[in-house]
Amino acid sequence: MWIDTHCHPYFEPYTGREGEIIGPACGAGVKKMIAIGCDSKSNRQALALTENFDGVFAAVGVHPTELHDFTDEELAWMRKTCSREQTKKIVAIGEIGLDYFRNKYTPAEQERVFRAQIALARELDLPCVIHSRDSAEDTLRILLDEKVTRAVFHCYSYDLAFAKRLWDKGYLTSFTGIVTYPNARAVQEVAAAAPEDMFFLETDCPFLPPQSKRGQVNQMSYILEIGEKVAELRGCSATEIARVTTRNAERWFRI
Repeated sequence: MWIDTHCHPYFEPYTGREGEIIGPACGAGVKKMIAIGCDSKSNRQALALTENFDGVFAAVGVHPTELHDFTDEELAWMRKTCSREQTKKIVAIGEIGLDYFRNKYTPAEQERVFRAQIALARELDLPCVIHSRDSAEDTLRILLDEKVTRAVFHCYSYDLAFAKRLWDKGYLTSFTGIVTYPNARAVQEVAAAAPEDMFFLETDCPFLPPQSKRGQVNQMSYILEIGEKVAELRGCSATEIARVTTRNAERWFRI
């Protein structure tokens, strides 16, 4: 069994026909998947998928490039929705963090919203799904300052030295189709060295298809190719990677 810990199946070209990719993913052995919100609209789309598909869970949050959606109303909705007893399928706050790559929002603006959502995660006893691009040191500084204990760096893109600092603090790393790209040697080095209990797999669907599907729209079923590459890098079987990453995700997200 595989778990796709980070996907956006509600984005185009799948909007309104999410079942067309969720079904094949389940058929390929992806029995659980976490739909990740980025803004007001996608938070609600992710939640709706949890109501329509048994194996789909959700995270809600405001992405650092979508700060216009971080309003008092959105924060109140997130708090109310995540704290409902019947909403057990919201399993994290995310994706949240910092993005210094051609972002129209300043680092200070991003930090304010990041800290506010960390506070919400703490209040709700939920882990944080972290988006960090060109912002490694600031992201880690804020997490440590806020005393965050449960965080995963989604779509890990930094080097091994930084990954070791994360693992030392109990933070996890998650690998996308990037790990299958021939020129992604730094990420491959991290995937090969990750402690067995400190990493997940994800597709980030519909973005970042694995190497054999480059130029196509990504799907959750393609996580198998990611798993096979990580197995190759670690010198083990894909079955073992499926077992380990499923165990890690079920434990960490409590699903």
